[in-house]
Amino acid sequence: MGSRLRWVVRHRAWTRYHLVRYLRYAVFRVRHPAVVCEGMVFLGRDVRVTVRRGYGRLVLGALTHIGDGCRLRVNEGTVRLGPKVVLGSDVTVTGYLDIEIGAATIVADWVYVTDFDHKTSDPDVPIKDQGIVKAPVRIGPGCWLGAKSSVLRGTRLGSGSVLAAHGVARGDYPPRSLVAGVLARVVRRLPGP
Repeated sequence: MGSRLRWVVRHRAWTRYHLVRYLRYAVFRVRHPAVVCEGMVFLGRDVRVTVRRGYGRLVLGALTHIGDGCRLRVNEGTVRLGPKVVLGSDVTVTGYLDIEIGAATIVADWVYVTDFDHKTSDPDVPIKDQGIVKAPVRIGPGCWLGAKSSVLRGTRLGSGSVLAAHGVARGDYPPRSLVAGVLARVVRRLPGP
């Protein structure tokens, strides 16, 4: 507790903004005891978290920011947000198998991340009755997902990559790539180390 208090004093994190988020975090911890928080998590207004007891696991890294109106749904498997991940407003993350968002990744407003799709192989059976197909999603550290983009099942986005606004990613993308389009493709490689 002493180190947290020192951090608050050192960073002058006692404004009304911060105090409201400390209160939201305390309420969140009481309402969701099964969620693993690896440190302080900053929560916006109207954040909704659903973790199916006995099947799902949600792990939130230290200093993660979850924006207003976000929805985190873990029906089965694990959803892990690394330390210092920032989710903009109205982001939806829905997990049935395994989703990992790497440290210091920025997720803009209205982004959708999922690790499942509905089966559509039998035209005589309603889609809702055909079941689902699952594949893990990995978003590397230091990525940026542009506004209204979507990350679909089986996606591996390399570290330091950018998914452009309105892009739909499905597949493997190398580190430090600018990825754009529907379905997204590598537009160019980003400069880096």
